[in-house]
Amino acid sequence: MTTASLAAGTLSLLAPVASAAPCDPWPPAGIGGGSGSLGGSSGGSIGAPGRPATPWHDGGSGYIPVLEGRTTTVELLTGPTSPNNTVERFGIWGTDLGIMWENGGAGGEDQVHMALGDTMGDCDEPGDQWRSNILFRSGDRTLHDGMRIDNAPMERTGMAKSILPRSNMPGETTVIPTAGVEVGGVQYLRYMSVERWGTPGEWTTNYSALARSADNGDNWQPVSGTARRGTAPMPLPAELGEEFTRHTDGQMSAFLKHEGFIYEYLTPSGRSGSARLARVPEADIEDMDAYEYWTGTGWSDEHRDARPVLGAPTVNTAVSELSVTYSEHLDRFIALYNNRQNNIVMAQAETPWGPWSGEDIVVSYSQVPTLYGAFVHPWSPAVETDGEDLYYTMSTWDAYNVFLMRTDLSDIPPRNVPNPNARMRTTDDSWTRNTPDPADTGETVLVERRSLPGA
Repeated sequence: MTTASLAAGTLSLLAPVASAAPCDPWPPAGIGGGSGSLGGSSGGSIGAPGRPATPWHDGGSGYIPVLEGRTTTVELLTGPTSPNNTVERFGIWGTDLGIMWENGGAGGEDQVHMALGDTMGDCDEPGDQWRSNILFRSGDRTLHDGMRIDNAPMERTGMAKSILPRSNMPGETTVIPTAGVEVGGVQYLRYMSVERWGTPGEWTTNYSALARSADNGDNWQPVSGTARRGTAPMPLPAELGEEFTRHTDGQMSAFLKHEGFIYEYLTPSGRSGSARLARVPEADIEDMDAYEYWTGTGWSDEHRDARPVLGAPTVNTAVSELSVTYSEHLDRFIALYNNRQNNIVMAQAETPWGPWSGEDIVVSYSQVPTLYGAFVHPWSPAVETDGEDLYYTMSTWDAYNVFLMRTDLSDIPPRNVPNPNARMRTTDDSWTRNTPDPADTGETVLVERRSLPGA
């Protein structure tokens, strides 16, 4: 943990609709809490029933959860006191998510791109300087002392722009990125159009679609023909053309590049679904007819044949805010996600389709009850090399900002893959069991809740 980091802590903006105003007073009328693009664990999503808020704006204070042990808090990446100075540089007081991927050297520089969700600036300004989403770029490979943000696509000096603005069509509250990947120097985002935020952990989507950027993330265009319809009835924006299909199980995504394929893990809107798996050759990422879906025994070109790989009753519980990568340290694929108990957990597998292991808690709900989202940094030593440290982002709805976290994978109990050819059952259940909460065992300790200043 870096104490210094923790302590230092021509596009017009669209006016926010009433159901998504991040600067509303705290707490929202009739609600016990909750803010965040993908949902607060305790008070619901960014508007259960539709009114996000930040406690520090109204005289309260969000806090930095200072963890030590197996998992540590590295720094506050965004917001007041962040060493990245996002308030002055980018007009960002509050934001969330932090979905990361490598840009493949686009623009002549190796960078990690970070997509963030609903973003607010100065709450005293008309419209709160609210944006549906923003993008950061970073070339920082030295993560033990934090992650420096190099730049962002800008609307003007001191104001990062919304890279995928809302359409302003009736029935659309916001547009949230859920996954990013680079193919052939082009950046791709999967994003969801949110109709409304509902009860805690639930929301309704109009559709999910791809957007592309050929200039290292500065400008983005929706890709026609890639929309998967959700349950809401809003017509598609004209630039998306005709919907590809109705696919309510495919509204949120996580991308994995592996052996010439893009693997796409699909979950429904909300936080209580299972993850299904699709794949497509990298060069065909924009061709929805080229996707095939894991059936449990093989691949089908029909998404209705897909079966859960994570989150089914016999696999784990529920999957939300999913991030998947390959770990050189473990020599396995790893998935980070929020489970039904709202812990951030890790599962392992030898192939992208599994079978996936039981869960290891990396951040406990009991220590950070306002957490959500966990997105792996692709330059983590445990990802790129045999190093032990896994870095990832985490959001909390009360601070309504993004943290950089670190987990030492050498402290995760080893798991042995069952031998399917064994003649006799063994007593080794290390692959399937869920390990104890490190908050209960003392492997991770909450040292302090360090208050953030009021806005």
